Amino acid sequence: MMFNLLRSDLYRLVHGRKFWVVTVLSVLLTAGLLVTLMLLGTVSGASQTDTDGVSVTANVTAGLMASARTMESHTAILSSSGLGGSSILSMFIAVLAVLTVMDDWDAGFVKNLIAGRHSRMTYVASRLLMPTLLTVWNVVVAIASLELTCLVLGIRFRHTESIGAYLGFCGLKTLGMVAFVLIVVALTMIARSKAFGIAAAVLVGAGIMGSLMNIILSVIAVYLPWAAQLAQWLPSNTAKLYTDSAGLLATTVGGTSLGMPVWAHALICFAGWIILSVGVALLVNRRRDVC
Repeated sequence: MMFNLLRSDLYRLVHGRKFWVVTVLSVLLTAGLLVTLMLLGTVSGASQTDTDGVSVTANVTAGLMASARTMESHTAILSSSGLGGSSILSMFIAVLAVLTVMDDWDAGFVKNLIAGRHSRMTYVASRLLMPTLLTVWNVVVAIASLELTCLVLGIRFRHTESIGAYLGFCGLKTLGMVAFVLIVVALTMIARSKAFGIAAAVLVGAGIMGSLMNIILSVIAVYLPWAAQLAQWLPSNTAKLYTDSAGLLATTVGGTSLGMPVWAHALICFAGWIILSVGVALLVNRRRDVC
């Protein structure tokens, strides 16, 4: 039942305009931005230097110059592209996910589906799986278009990561984006409001939600000191911990000890938020009236 619903959703989505508009935006926000910055003359590199006092990357002076056309690494240029959690790309993907989820409510499809004695849980699960697939698709498109643009422009890299390090970095970036989108979708399904969902997508994508949560936790930490540790587990803060594949090996970032490598912290954080978002959405809508 769930896969039948998912297949139907994918068919409608691929034959609609929203899907392709966001796909084109994914290309423009990565490859298009890189070409624009090349024409302007420079692209700033990313750096990650804290790991128990030892530098884990050599890209402190990294940058893409129009003349030299060199960059520190593949993952460094992915970081410079803004691919990650709080970004314009994540905002557009989240908005698409909200519109896709709420289309059924607006059309009355959900009411007819439940009236036919189909399980609410099956339907909700398919609604949560769809944004996950949308996110993975757009992230893959963004990465592929960026790498292809680098190839076409003849950009060279000062060092090349191993396949495992590169795929691990891309995997965490994708997982982080999925976490951001599913948080927005879960909030939308709880509120059952397209306007609220779009607003949540903008707040998350612009980083406003993360900043607000940091402020709230800092206020709570005045009375409950342990609350300050929770800020490390916010998706927005976790996405800032690493800027390339070398940064994934750090155990101390920004003077704060994580007690584990960055990749392990990010994996636990993003997976935890995904599980929490899915669990809350399923629990709230388990017996809730569809009207």
